Amino acid sequence: MEREVKFPNIRSLNVDRYARIVSTGIGLPRDVVSNQDIIDNYNIIATDRAVEYSVGIKERRWTQLDEKTEDIMAAAAVQCLERAGIDIDKVDRVIYTKLFGDYMIPATSIGVLKKLGVKKGIPAFDICSACSGFMHAMDLAIRYISSGDDYVLIFGGSTIGKCTRHWKSPDPKTVFLFGDAIAAMLIGYSEVKSFMASYLLTNHSLYDNAKITFGTSFLREGMENLDPSVFFMKIADPNLIFNGAVRYSKIIADKLLEETGLTTDDIDFFVTSDQSTKIWEEQLKVIGIPKEKSQSLFYKHGNTVAAMSPLNLDNLIISGRLKRGDLVMMHAHGAGASSGGMIFRY
Repeated sequence: MEREVKFPNIRSLNVDRYARIVSTGIGLPRDVVSNQDIIDNYNIIATDRAVEYSVGIKERRWTQLDEKTEDIMAAAAVQCLERAGIDIDKVDRVIYTKLFGDYMIPATSIGVLKKLGVKKGIPAFDICSACSGFMHAMDLAIRYISSGDDYVLIFGGSTIGKCTRHWKSPDPKTVFLFGDAIAAMLIGYSEVKSFMASYLLTNHSLYDNAKITFGTSFLREGMENLDPSVFFMKIADPNLIFNGAVRYSKIIADKLLEETGLTTDDIDFFVTSDQSTKIWEEQLKVIGIPKEKSQSLFYKHGNTVAAMSPLNLDNLIISGRLKRGDLVMMHAHGAGASSGGMIFRY
């Protein structure tokens, strides 16, 4: 049950060196998996129409057993760096926000450097903050630029489809929701201020609501109980996730707008993590953003964890809808326990 938690005040983004989004890129697995594919492969009692109606998803990408996370990351990095016209060796730091990587140790961000054939030992590390992770990574990147870095390459996303394909025993309550994708973003030094405000929060009262139990709590019970379910998301109360993503979107939007002195009318595009079509629609409603100022790709990608927000941002950019100079409010909300947002001029 959620307890009342007092969230911190927003603090001004006091940085001495400015940063901007230079470019984005996307890496996707080979296989497109439809609702019907899942129903047929795992003998689930459902219909394609019912799944699409209830959660808003038609298809998603899943990794094959021979596809590594670093492979998908490398594809996203190449696209991102080619769009920027920047060589990987000019990057000062790499951050990957993940759910699962290729290994627990070493960091998968180091694996992508090996995959790309980098010629120097670029500092690289992974963080784990579920669906809100990309906001944490962006906030870190801005501060690294402020302290002297020229380029920070960040990644976010998930490749958990391999778990389902390997064990062939998915949870029918969540198997349709998750997809695999990696998003990349290059953040670089700028002489002009682009990032206007940033705000992150957590709610520790929801710590045990949505979890993947493979950790020290599981290890204390004994490895002899190992089965595939320890690697799958367990959700005590789905309503807490829905309500949290909606409630915190309003809290974060209000704090960002107050800090910047802007209104929702000033925002050109609202980008958020769309754990479901209904969550996205309710976030728009509670903040007061019209649909034409946002978009959701949940119907074709599903919940890709930390890649959801940047996937939507990348699509707005490559479609030409989002143009340089446009004002963006970007959010991400992680399993009800962690959320973040910022306002920046693209």
